[in-house]
Amino acid sequence: MANDSEIHDRLSRVEEIIEQLDADECDLDEGTALHEEGEELLAEVREILDEGSGEVVELE
Repeated sequence: MANDSEIHDRLSRVEEIIEQLDADECDLDEGTALHEEGEELLAEVREILDEGSGEVVELE
């Protein structure tokens, strides 16, 4: 998992969204909204990484 808190928070939310969608805990409209939120969060993570402001650490 990411060490950078900005990235970590976004990826944690994406994981929550995936779990909700996998568990069929929502209707089509809510599922669509969750999907869109996840896409936005991932775009933000990509932007952070492209800017080089995220911290990359090596895991052992």
